[in-house]
Amino acid sequence: MKEKSNFGKAFDELLHGKDEDHEAAEMAVETVNGFDPEPSAAHIAAVASAQAQVPRQSAEATITADMVIKGSVTSSSNINVFGTILGDVTCENDMVVSGHIEGNINARSFQLVSGSINGDIVAKSMVDLAQGSNVNGNISAERISVDSKVTGNLSASNVVRLNANAVIDGNIKAGSISIQEGAELKGNLDIHKAQEKLETI
Repeated sequence: MKEKSNFGKAFDELLHGKDEDHEAAEMAVETVNGFDPEPSAAHIAAVASAQAQVPRQSAEATITADMVIKGSVTSSSNINVFGTILGDVTCENDMVVSGHIEGNINARSFQLVSGSINGDIVAKSMVDLAQGSNVNGNISAERISVDSKVTGNLSASNVVRLNANAVIDGNIKAGSISIQEGAELKGNLDIHKAQEKLETI
């Protein structure tokens, strides 16, 4: 058997440790440069297996202030938006926006630090709208906290908090509500207790 290239040795070390000699490394085909331009199916499978064993860290996507994305965005990681998105956004984790979105948003939690949203917002846990931001659309979440202007309906399974700078032009439906002095509401208010789940024996 001919001597392994540096690539083959490094690959061996990655898969099996420094001193072990397994069939996967022997399947590596050497060329003049020490690399195989067309690796075998077994070689590709071994590399894929090694990559799958590397632990993946939680990633974070960032849309910078000078970026404009035209089209829908889907991410399993957290998203920070400083720029503009012209399309719907689906985020399996947390989303923080300081830019502008023209489209519907679906996320685990959503925070609007500044900027504006023209579309509906649906979050599994909470929606937090900071002072100086603006939303034109309906909002649905477990908890909603507003310190900005919203043109649309709010629906919370738990609580809606209207802080002093909140201006709501729409209806509110929630389990409970907290309204600070200075907040404005132009719409109907429906406060209802969540129905208790029946226990089955």
